[in-house]
Amino acid sequence: MGIVGWSPASAADRTGPSVYLEAGQTLEDGRDTTTSTIGLRLPMQRTFWDGRVTGNWDLYLSEWRTRGLAGQRRHYTQIGVVPMFRYRFDAGQSPWFVEGGIGVSHMNEPYQTASKRFSTQWNFSDHLGLGRNFGSARQHELGLYIKHVSNAGLRRPNPGETFVQLRYGYNF
Repeated sequence: MGIVGWSPASAADRTGPSVYLEAGQTLEDGRDTTTSTIGLRLPMQRTFWDGRVTGNWDLYLSEWRTRGLAGQRRHYTQIGVVPMFRYRFDAGQSPWFVEGGIGVSHMNEPYQTASKRFSTQWNFSDHLGLGRNFGSARQHELGLYIKHVSNAGLRRPNPGETFVQLRYGYNF
């Protein structure tokens, strides 16, 4: 239907919900924080740009683990929601994709390590990934994601934290 029009979901993208698991660690500061995530992906049920781009809502729950200082919290819980937009190569038919989105997240306490301290529990969550579907019906998915969490400078300090994560997903 064109670059700005809407069209039915592409054959390469399954239109049902999916679940995913992620694991990763921080990129800076000695890689002292790891994260584990379980997520639910809900499709927006529409595509645009002739089926090359699809939209999904990612709802997730993560646990961050850090070495921390003595007497300091070492586990943090994060919940978030991110609208994600996925581009498929080969006119929307390729098993390969790139995707990205910016959403919001909330942590049970402001995050703190020996070298960083978040000033807020509410933060923005930026996600960028590269992945591939596989399986007889492309029901499996593997991806590599970079995620950055910060409050976008709304309150100081705002050091942010960036993770590299490996994702496995299963589409229903």
